[in-house]
Amino acid sequence: MVWVRCPKCGHYFEVDLTKGKGAYYTKKDFTPSHLHEEILKAIKIIVSHKLNGATKQEIENYLKDKGINISGNSLSGRLSELLGAGYVEVKYTRIQYLDDKTKKYRFKRTPIWYLSIKGFEYLKDKVNQTLV
Repeated sequence: MVWVRCPKCGHYFEVDLTKGKGAYYTKKDFTPSHLHEEILKAIKIIVSHKLNGATKQEIENYLKDKGINISGNSLSGRLSELLGAGYVEVKYTRIQYLDDKTKKYRFKRTPIWYLSIKGFEYLKDKVNQTLV
């Protein structure tokens, strides 16, 4: 937490600068859009087939296979919103890759996405609503 002073009125307020908690504006009232629902479905299907989390690239490829074109930046934004609202969880893993410039192996941190209990319950409720 950091205290910031408004340059116009002089009022001090607290700002949370922690990363990795998702979009702050979805913590209150958030209703997933159709695109959010498709992302949740993609994560559920990918995880059920792999028995491991889903990478952003896997989610993007799944959506493209379903005819939903989404840019990487837009997908990152939607995942951040879902994370902030508590529908998904993220864990970071280290992946080893070969750096073409240096010809050495390096590690990079990559996020792996999972559905949270709230995400599972949301999808279950959606399925039940469509059956009624």
